[in-house]
Amino acid sequence: MLGSHMMNHETMYGLSGGIYWVFMLFRGVAGFILPLILLYLIYRFMKRKDGEFLQKSETPLERLKMRLVKGEITKEEYEELKKIIEN
Repeated sequence: MLGSHMMNHETMYGLSGGIYWVFMLFRGVAGFILPLILLYLIYRFMKRKDGEFLQKSETPLERLKMRLVKGEITKEEYEELKKIIEN
């Protein structure tokens, strides 16, 4: 009597035979892989093209310092540009 009122997984999801385990395996794998893909995409979005992470705000003086550190400008150019920025 109890068996006639209870539904098993096969009839509940409309799956018959041995295909139910394939469906559950897919759900498990997708539930693990999709969040990893999402985290990776967020990570890639947060990185700049040159490999540095985005910062909230970078002042012109900070950018100038970074150019000096990277060797893009000389110390004399740095001092000259710094005076322009500060005035």
